[in-house]
Parts: sequence; structure tokens; C-alpha cells
Amino acid sequence: MAGHKTIWSVGGGKGGVGKSIATANIGCGLARRGKEVVLVDADLGGANLHTYFGIKYPEKSLEDFLKGRAATLEEVMIPTGVEGMRLISGGGEFLGIANPAYAQKQKLIAHIKKLEADYILVDLGAGSSYNVLDFFALSNSGIVVLVPEPAAIQNAYIFLKSFVYRRLQRTFADNLRVSEMIKDATDLRSPGSVKTFSDLCERISREDRTSAERALSEIKSFRPKLLLNMATSREDMKAAEAFKAAAAAFLGLDTDFIGVMYSRAAVKAASRKMRPFMLDEDAEESRAEMLSVIDSLVGKEPSGAAPAHEESHEVFGFNDNVSHLGTVFHVQTEVQAGASPTIETVIYNGGRIFFSKKSLWNEIRKTDGDGSLREFAGRQHRAAMAAIRLNKITVQG
Repeated sequence: MAGHKTIWSVGGGKGGVGKSIATANIGCGLARRGKEVVLVDADLGGANLHTYFGIKYPEKSLEDFLKGRAATLEEVMIPTGVEGMRLISGGGEFLGIANPAYAQKQKLIAHIKKLEADYILVDLGAGSSYNVLDFFALSNSGIVVLVPEPAAIQNAYIFLKSFVYRRLQRTFADNLRVSEMIKDATDLRSPGSVKTFSDLCERISREDRTSAERALSEIKSFRPKLLLNMATSREDMKAAEAFKAAAAAFLGLDTDFIGVMYSRAAVKAASRKMRPFMLDEDAEESRAEMLSVIDSLVGKEPSGAAPAHEESHEVFGFNDNVSHLGTVFHVQTEVQAGASPTIETVIYNGGRIFFSKKSLWNEIRKTDGDGSLREFAGRQHRAAMAAIRLNKITVQG
């Protein structure tokens, strides 16, 4: 088993959008690639992940852990029937499991982080309660499941908005003034309410520039992944595009679209048979779509040795302050590693973003084959600094 492990929390706000189905089938796809996978059903009080593996009554569950009958989560793991994949079920008759005490929740989160596996997938419940948001925070690139209907899109947006402000509140728990500003920002009746995350950063910056920069850095460190489920046509892709735009404009969140799953009879048939469609021969089209989603998440399976020119995509970046006409702009460029690396440059001042550019390295190499990833990132970073000096980026603009 690899020394590095990846945790993905799967949320979405609204119930019935397919979070559990997505969790079960992503897990199956990873396990069939030879990875060690653990599924955690954190839909406390409404757990059903076990049913997708033909398990009606789990012999062990989180109830045993939370009530002290098991000292570790490993003790309550059960087999799924899929080689390399185990399940920690949330099922049980313990009514208190739906709303665990704070200490219980923190204990559970700590033990999830200690699990040994290549991939840990945490299936969340519906809504935007603190418990759900805190489990979503287990990962800095959690998966948000969308379906192309207005209520679900709205609920998913509220879910991410609640997460952003919950994260900020916890970040500034020791700063009473900033914490109050964040609280007022979400109160529509308060004179301190804001329309966007950038507006909040600008307001914080008037009193404490360091805190504004900290808030911006905290939110930029989180990059959720979007999965569009139950689509009926390619026209439904517009829902994901609109959601991405809204998250960027109002929440300051960059998101990665990882794929689309279409509504198919074979998916429903597999669910009725209490099995993931990744294990069903009749679900060929859905299996292909899910494999594409997994490719977006972790990259395609290697077909042999990497070409000699293929470079290792390390994580690195550049940070500079550029003073121009009495204003200090902060220029930040960072490379996101992975199968499809990106180079993103952001120019901001006082918590307000004035410019943002994201380049896809694999696309750049097709047209600009000269130079390395680091060299191109450096050129993009220097070009952003030059734009400030040439008055292309101004506070008034």
C-alpha cells in the first residue's frame, strides 16, 4: 500500500443527488485498479451505503465505535465483496448517532484521518449542518455532487457557501473582531452583510490587511471537485458551468469539473439489485463515464514507462509584492500537481482579487513545446508583474 493516502469527502447539500452511488462506484473503480480503499458512511442517522453492496444489516458500524464497544475504526470495518475495498457503515439503531456530541465528532474525524488506505471516501449526509461541513473539511478537494435542477444547484451553492464561512469562522476563532465581521457578513439584515467573499476580504483589510490575506489564502487552499450526476443531455452541462462561475465570483472558490454521469436505466437497475453499477455488465456506458471521472480524479492508469522527456510535476509557486503608484499588489503563482497540472496566477490587494489566470500545462505543451513547467510558470508570473507596472492592473479598474 502506498505511503501517501488521499481523503475525499462526497457532499452536495441536497438529499437524493446520488452521493452514495458516486461514493460506492468511485471506490469500486479505484479498488479494481489495485488500490486499497476504505469507504466511510458519515451520513449519520440516514446511512445507506451498505445497501449498495447487498448488506441489509451490517454486523458492525460506527455505532459500536461511538458507544465505546470498539476502540478503533479498523475494528468496525466490514468487507464489501470487492477485493481491496472495505466499508465502515453508519447504520445502526443508536438514535444519538445522528447528532454526535462535539467530542464524539472530533474523535471520529481524528480516527478517519488515521485510517490506512490509498484512498478514503467519506459519504456525507444531506444539508449544511456543522457536522456535515466539518466532515467535508476532511479533504481540501472534496467532491460536490450536482444534479441539473434548480433546487439541487441552489442547495449545493448554499452548502459550499456555508462551508466557506464555517472555515473562516474556525480560522479566526481567536480573533473576536474578524470573527464578528465574518458572522455579520452572512446576516442579510446586518449592515455588515456582503455579496461576495472579495467584499468581505476588502472589509477585513481596512482594519487588518494580514487577516485579509490569511482569509484569502485559506479559501484559495480549498479546491472542490464537481461531479454532474443524472444529466439527460449535454445541455445540462450548462448547470455545472454556471455553478463554477458562481462559486468563483461570489465565494472566491476555484473548482475542478471532473465529469458527468448520465441518467440511465442500468444505474437504477444495479441499485435495485443492491450492487454498484461498476460491477454490472449491463451498465457499460455508465462504467465508461465513471472511469472517465476517476481518470479526472487520479489520472489514467499507466500503460508503461513514462517517456524520457516526461517531467515530475512537483508542487511549487512564486510570491512577489509589486509596488506601483502608491499601491502594493500581491502576485501569487502556484502549480497544482496531478495528471493535468495547472499554473494559476492571482493578483490581489487588500483581499480583493484584481486578476486571475489559470493555464493548462498539457494544452500549453501542444503549442509551446519549448521550456519546462517551471519556466512557463515563471514567465506567466513575470508577465503578471509587468501588467501592474504597465498600468493594466489598477485599484480603480
